[in-house]
Amino acid sequence: MGEISLKSIKYESIKSIFASIADSEKISRADISRLTGLSLVTVGKIADALLDSGMICQVKEVRAQAGRRAGVLSVNEAKFMLIIDLTSFCFKAFVLDLRMHQSSKISFDYKGDLLFSENMNRFLGEVAVMISKKYDTADCIGIGVSVAGSYNTDTDTAVSTKLPELSSVKLRSTIAKYFPEAEIIIDSHTNTAAKYNVTHTEKYKEKSIVYWYVGSDYISGAYIVDGVMMQGKDGKACDFGSLLQFEDLTLEDKVKMAKDQNTCAEALSGSIFNVMKILNPHTVIMEFDTDYSTDGILPIIKDLLMKKYRIKRDEMPEFIKAFAGVRSSHRGLALNLRELWLDKIVFSQ
Repeated sequence: MGEISLKSIKYESIKSIFASIADSEKISRADISRLTGLSLVTVGKIADALLDSGMICQVKEVRAQAGRRAGVLSVNEAKFMLIIDLTSFCFKAFVLDLRMHQSSKISFDYKGDLLFSENMNRFLGEVAVMISKKYDTADCIGIGVSVAGSYNTDTDTAVSTKLPELSSVKLRSTIAKYFPEAEIIIDSHTNTAAKYNVTHTEKYKEKSIVYWYVGSDYISGAYIVDGVMMQGKDGKACDFGSLLQFEDLTLEDKVKMAKDQNTCAEALSGSIFNVMKILNPHTVIMEFDTDYSTDGILPIIKDLLMKKYRIKRDEMPEFIKAFAGVRSSHRGLALNLRELWLDKIVFSQ
């Protein structure tokens, strides 16, 4: 990279500048300086190093002068990330660009007469064919794998009460057969969804935050303190769906029995109240992957917390909804892959 070295610059500054480029279609060095609060000189040095690395490119001349500083910057449009979703029998794969925009999707028709491992190998074979036809595999910066439970690196399996068949497959080694050169990250759908939403929350490194995922099949969550995710046994800390209600029914049981969003909110509000009293979070992030929209059910939950559980308005944590669009767990994996790629470029110099 010539005389430009990213090692001599604070890593957080590098991440901040790359994120500002990735979050924009195109952006000038001056605008990056204004957004990040970094000097134009620092922005210029980092931008030039990132240009040399191939992570970003210069897309348009905005001034008559020659030279790198005359252009606006964008991410390298050729680079992509492959996200594999193994959170249910309906296997899916998604291709995201460096802005985390989805460009391709493949769904798999699971065969009940075949073993789980046989289905997974067929699925991965189909994904590999699709990638080789539509993309240059050398441009793949990594593969993110979303699982319904916690991933054990020692056994290379995922422990999932929702999809116990996952434990029958060596995940990393199986995927590596089809993508031998790829960097692979495997993590819980809940952890990566929480990370993405938390890092987009204002001053998240100064707060305690509870993330709730409420799905049609299961309920889970995460607890983050000062930007650090708390881990329990097997990497799980917030299996909210297993909270007991009454008559041996769990929260998941009650939500599945709910006939409308009001009864669903009624079931959830009691457990949310208990978690609030125990953890006392600054912020609660809610993500719904059900027939009920977050905009419809969240106001009902907040109203119940105040009226039924007598939470005073000034004692209420901030409630926010998860990001819409591409599933936030997929964006969390993509964020991890981007950061890992950036790490390699910075620390390999």
